[in-house]
Amino acid sequence: MRTYKLFGLLTACLIIFSCSKSDEEGGEGVPNPGADADYTLLLNSGGSLSGQLLNANADLITLNPAEAGFETMGRPDLSYRDGNAISFYDKKGDCSGMFSKYNFETDSQKEQLLFEDLGDCGLTAYAIAHSENKIYVAYGVAVNATNTDYFIRIVDLGSDALSFEDISIDKKPQELVFTNNRLFILTLDEAVSNENFLSVMDSVANALIIEMKLGFDAKRLIKKDDGNLIIAFDELHGLMDSQTLSVTYVSYQEDLQTRFRDSEFHSFDLTGKMYYIMDPEDRADYPLLPAIYDFTDNLIVLYDYEQFLTEQERNFEYEIETTTMVDFDDKNGYLLIGYKKIGVEKGGLLRVRTGAKPAVIDNLDLEGVPYAIVVQ
Repeated sequence: MRTYKLFGLLTACLIIFSCSKSDEEGGEGVPNPGADADYTLLLNSGGSLSGQLLNANADLITLNPAEAGFETMGRPDLSYRDGNAISFYDKKGDCSGMFSKYNFETDSQKEQLLFEDLGDCGLTAYAIAHSENKIYVAYGVAVNATNTDYFIRIVDLGSDALSFEDISIDKKPQELVFTNNRLFILTLDEAVSNENFLSVMDSVANALIIEMKLGFDAKRLIKKDDGNLIIAFDELHGLMDSQTLSVTYVSYQEDLQTRFRDSEFHSFDLTGKMYYIMDPEDRADYPLLPAIYDFTDNLIVLYDYEQFLTEQERNFEYEIETTTMVDFDDKNGYLLIGYKKIGVEKGGLLRVRTGAKPAVIDNLDLEGVPYAIVVQ
């Protein structure tokens, strides 16, 4: 485990700080309540995703022989997670795609074929999001070799028949997040300035209500569990209040970046700490490692396998090639690490006690590579 402390001064618009390694130990864990938990794990094998149910408590994790409600599907082109639901978009042709939404809590899945109304077209989907009853797809349709029209398609899942509305936008969409009855759209002005903008759509009226200039190199929008937003840039991130739209920024020193902009999924524990996959660059031998970011203390904790596993465990017992999934079990206070095994399309799930002395609780070998997990 490696800990990096980020010191800074909070202001209304910018946090400027210096970054350095710290000898301070983690402390990011929570007391272990020792409760029973149900895990639903999505596994990637041979380019397809399938579901696996797991049972766990403080001492042991086991396979649940019951069949998961998740229907096996190909590895999607786009994904979006919000709480206990994950949605996917899979391109099916030049002008069609399948949107599916899986609810882990109810173990149910909905699918909707999209864009058949457009006929023959050159369509590209850029981002997806969902609310309880609607799905959102940001897409573009090529007009000619140099021009593309951009839209947000809003589909009502509460209707038996396909019911949708297209909202035209004037910049290339990159990311979508739904929160606080609003759809937040990260866009790129390719035609003029190459700057990023954030547009906000009212989900009741399906109307754009404001557009904000963000500057350059905005990469991701991430929804926190409190409903507010993280805007991830290359060298900083912004914390946005989704109601007032006020933003506080944290900038990074050149030699240390959080890099949570690159992780496909992010999860949060009850204290608001974020769990994600991080590229350690030259700080470790593994290409991707588990990381925790504490927004209160501006603290990054990077879990380098070499710091808490022996060479025998890393290379022969667990055969860890890289990290593929990171989450947290609030019921038992354990870091959940999904990994790919060396040289094969198989993986494993490590449960690790966090804090001053991280330690492996147990490991489960799997017939696929962990993609995502939800704890219930």
